[in-house]
Amino acid sequence: MKHDDSSSSHRSLEQRLLHLLQAVRDTHDTSARSELNTLLRENPDARSTVARLMVDEQALISRLRDDTIVALLEPAPKAETPLRTSTRWFAWRPLTAAAAGIMVGMFCTSVVFGFGVVRSLERVVSLFQESFESGPAPLMTGIPQEVNLWSGDYSEIVERYDGVKPVQGMKMARVLRSDFEGKTSSKPSVQGDLMRGVDVRPFLREANGGEVVFTLSALLNTAPFLEAERYEGAVTLWALGPQLPTEESLMDDALAHSVGLCRPLDRDPATWQRASTRLLLPPGTERVLLKVSFSPMSASGKSQSPLPDHVTFAGHFVDEVRASVNIRKAAPNQRNEALP
Repeated sequence: MKHDDSSSSHRSLEQRLLHLLQAVRDTHDTSARSELNTLLRENPDARSTVARLMVDEQALISRLRDDTIVALLEPAPKAETPLRTSTRWFAWRPLTAAAAGIMVGMFCTSVVFGFGVVRSLERVVSLFQESFESGPAPLMTGIPQEVNLWSGDYSEIVERYDGVKPVQGMKMARVLRSDFEGKTSSKPSVQGDLMRGVDVRPFLREANGGEVVFTLSALLNTAPFLEAERYEGAVTLWALGPQLPTEESLMDDALAHSVGLCRPLDRDPATWQRASTRLLLPPGTERVLLKVSFSPMSASGKSQSPLPDHVTFAGHFVDEVRASVNIRKAAPNQRNEALP
């Protein structure tokens, strides 16, 4: 009975959020905007619900254009597909966010702003779709020192391997270990990363006080592993200023970050699973560091303990990494409340 009550409460909350979003989009109702932001400030379930809806903004927009929103809240039939999606609400670095005048509720005002402005003020730019078919292999020297260059932990580019085939084409990336050449830190590492930096200053200049939302997705796969083992995949976005961080300082140096999880990874080599995430770039962002990662989990779903110095991955693969930005220019008569 408690499960049914919880499910009913969640559906009611999602229905209310959608109605509030529609009211703001269609009528610019200030009371609806206020109620929406209050919910998002004070209710963690509301934030996670909007996060899930915002994974595919176009799908949410389509919902808001339909007159029968309540009907659309009914669970859709599950189509047979090899792709599975998982996401987590982004996380702001608290002190930086407060200093910039940004908080969860204010960000959600900017989400509403995105639906209220004229669509012609928005532009989506595809940055890359990496399938590792050409170009240099990723470096194995940790955080990339240059933009538009793949680097990270020990990895290689492979063709079909141990029953795993690339999504398209002939090649894919394989993450081998959770450490890199020349690593000097004694801190244990269990996360194997592929990373790439992107210069986003031109996009923030174009937005001219509006919004720039960065989107990242990747397809992940594994060769069959022992049934007792568990692994998770993740994609992460880090908004950075002018300073190039180290592995140890990344969390402290980042202005904001978001994580999309794929947990747990299945044992079927024929199945590619998707992880995706989005991040509203805060003022002062100059570069975005993106990561695609693998790490082991315990059978209970928690991280391993005690931690080894590093982890060797028997067969963990990445393909079809996609990155894009959505540039939303501030309308002449409507200032973005999320920015100072």
